[in-house]
Amino acid sequence: MQTMFFTATAAELSRLVGAWSRGRGAVAAGVRLAYVDAADLDPAQLLELDTLATGHDPVTVREALLTPARELGRCAALAPGSLAQGTEEQVVLTVRTPLYRQLAGCGDGRLLELARLWQLRTWGTEWNAERYAGLLRGLSMLSELATREYRGVYVRFDV
Repeated sequence: MQTMFFTATAAELSRLVGAWSRGRGAVAAGVRLAYVDAADLDPAQLLELDTLATGHDPVTVREALLTPARELGRCAALAPGSLAQGTEEQVVLTVRTPLYRQLAGCGDGRLLELARLWQLRTWGTEWNAERYAGLLRGLSMLSELATREYRGVYVRFDV
């Protein structure tokens, strides 16, 4: 599973998904792609981060995070089934606004604390606190960019 977080407007998201479905990687006309590579991060780890950073109920977060058809349904140009590509499926989810707003304002100390807590919650993965901290720093900068440029933050999982 290859994961990447990125910022986009609704129109850019549509073009990106179209390019990805045609096998063109991250190339889409007219899209300045700001992204953070998250390697093999999985949706369960993202769920843990969201509940840790926001303090929101895990059931509510899971419902909003892991329902790609409903999340993508907000973008009229995207049909829920439009993400299939051969035998590999690309799932694009909206990163919840409370999460990326929390990360945008975090200092390094808070990010390190979140990374340690995140590692404890996601037992059994090959990620450690240092790797989580690196990803959180990237997400913090990406979130600040998205906020300044009025863009959404999304995550793409290749499953």
